[in-house]
Amino acid sequence: MLAFTQANLGSLRFTHDLDITGDVSAIKLHGAGHRCCPLYAVPAWARPLLAGARASHRLTTHPPGGGVFAPVMLAEARHLRAHAGRLPRLDLSLPAGSLVP
Repeated sequence: MLAFTQANLGSLRFTHDLDITGDVSAIKLHGAGHRCCPLYAVPAWARPLLAGARASHRLTTHPPGGGVFAPVMLAEARHLRAHAGRLPRLDLSLPAGSLVP
């Protein structure tokens, strides 16, 4: 989803089954406060992936109002927490001006 929508993870968090068209050709993402809820065409290559995510969502138990991508985001957060010690450390000792030519 992020590859063709350029949305942030927060937008995906609130995506529900009803936000995906029946033929999986379009998806609506929710903006902050629902002031901007853009509709995106789903490319042909992404439709089987989105259909699989939707099917998984329908077949598993989830809390009322649970988003389609919520389990994936929760698993990713757990993975990042578990492996945080192995992430590379950034050397931020240089002034910001030296990073921009």
